[in-house]
Amino acid sequence: MMKPLVSIIIPNFNSLKYIEETLNSVFNQTYDHIEIIIVDDGSTDGSFEYISALNNSNVKLFKNPGKGACAARNYGFSLVNGEYIQFLDSDDTLDTDKIKSQIDLLLDFPERVGVCSTKHFYEDKNKVVVTDTPFLFSTNKPQEFLLKLYGADGKHHNMVAQHAWLVPKHIIEKAGLWNENLVKDQDGEFFCRVVMASKGICYSENVFCYYRKNSQNVSISSGKTRSHLISQLRALDSKAKQLRGDGMTVAYKNAMSLQYKLIAINAYPEFKDLSKQALKSSHNYGGSDYVPVLGGRIIETIKRIFGWKIAKKVWHLVH
Repeated sequence: MMKPLVSIIIPNFNSLKYIEETLNSVFNQTYDHIEIIIVDDGSTDGSFEYISALNNSNVKLFKNPGKGACAARNYGFSLVNGEYIQFLDSDDTLDTDKIKSQIDLLLDFPERVGVCSTKHFYEDKNKVVVTDTPFLFSTNKPQEFLLKLYGADGKHHNMVAQHAWLVPKHIIEKAGLWNENLVKDQDGEFFCRVVMASKGICYSENVFCYYRKNSQNVSISSGKTRSHLISQLRALDSKAKQLRGDGMTVAYKNAMSLQYKLIAINAYPEFKDLSKQALKSSHNYGGSDYVPVLGGRIIETIKRIFGWKIAKKVWHLVH
């Protein structure tokens, strides 16, 4: 039986420093039936020229300037020929067996999506942090998987990097494309829809993807501007709508109240109106007693005595 084609979609914007390492992680995959679709968003650093000069028939380079990464991914998706889709940012990498491991599982479960753990790193890939493993498992219950990830116990939560997933094309067609109006948590909102459009998850335990923490992706994911926070609220509103299928279960209320409170904490005190809005949404789901770790001994002492809001005000003044 012929192996299914995997389409790897890579948005590129001024990634000359990292694109060679990213592409080598793709070229070295043990699964070789792939096509690589790179969509350039108007690079000026020479990365477009570097990619153009590559002598690799699997690489297809297109331009879609000035429209952002989500638009690049959507444009790339319109060009794919593959049965499975791998999204990959131009500064992240994959284990050599990542795609093969996931394909081997998904061939037995064509209505599921594949996932693996993520190693977070700065410049040294030998110094990595893995935090998501306790949250990842194979299951035929996509809603249960997502609620655990978002905090079904009201305390513990995590995230999945976009390139940890491998998704059958037809599931993305069912779920819909990336929301180009979001500037933060675009991947969380997109993959929530994708997982909910599937019939479960296949977890590959022994392979990883690598998420670089000092480049463009971290500046977006850690952003706390007003537009970032509004986007995060909109993304969470979408997730809440997607996940309410079985009603207001305890797990659902715990996860949603926790997620809204996390936004409220991030917004305070710079954007008190957004913090208030997020706290109201959290209370609508029953409220959350989650208390964040904010800093060193002095800030933590202030938090313990006066509460997290006063502690955040002090932290904000100091910094």
